[in-house]
Amino acid sequence: MQEDVRKEFLPLFSKPWWMMTWLTRIFGGLLLLTVFLAVLILPVVICKKPLLFAVVAILYYPALAVGLYRFYNYRKKVMNRVVSRIVVDDKGIHYHRVDGTIDHILYTNLEKYDFPEGYDITLSARNKRYVLTLNNKGSLVKVDFEGVDAGYRYYVGNLKALRRRFIQGVAYFRPDLKIDPFVFDEFCIHPETFTFDRKRYMKHVTQGTIIIGIILLISVVMMLIINKL
Repeated sequence: MQEDVRKEFLPLFSKPWWMMTWLTRIFGGLLLLTVFLAVLILPVVICKKPLLFAVVAILYYPALAVGLYRFYNYRKKVMNRVVSRIVVDDKGIHYHRVDGTIDHILYTNLEKYDFPEGYDITLSARNKRYVLTLNNKGSLVKVDFEGVDAGYRYYVGNLKALRRRFIQGVAYFRPDLKIDPFVFDEFCIHPETFTFDRKRYMKHVTQGTIIIGIILLISVVMMLIINKL
């Protein structure tokens, strides 16, 4: 039975969203250029007297050059580890990096973990958003589907589909692991078909709209009260 499932479980590759990629590159590049120019002309703005500017420039610009050189080397080192492609297949999730290495999270390496309420796979907060958290060979791992650097390679356009496919793979190939129902609710995934659950999504949109509406209403009421005082 599982062999039949493996044959039907076709690999899913990350796809670029070029509009978002180029927007990130353009605005990111403009931001870096603005910061660089601001740092470059800082002594000119601060030092009004030519003699003071000369003294500051002798110390400032060599230090700036060293700092930029170190930043370039650090950025180059980081870029070599950037994820260039994400693949989800019947083995697990695979991160292809720029330097040619591939990191894997395989279904066979997943282990049980005593999360709250007895679930083995759940969600945890990171940078104000939820990410999938699981036990990979004895270590807690947060599975990231946004690992591609938008400014260097591309912005992932099908990250939600990649996430759904990975969760589907866990359910198919590791049925012994219990997935927290909150995973399906938060990511709007149908727990049986593993497709996009539009009803759950519209529920989240409605709840968000109501919350924003309440906040705006309270703000308006507070402004009216303040104006009357």
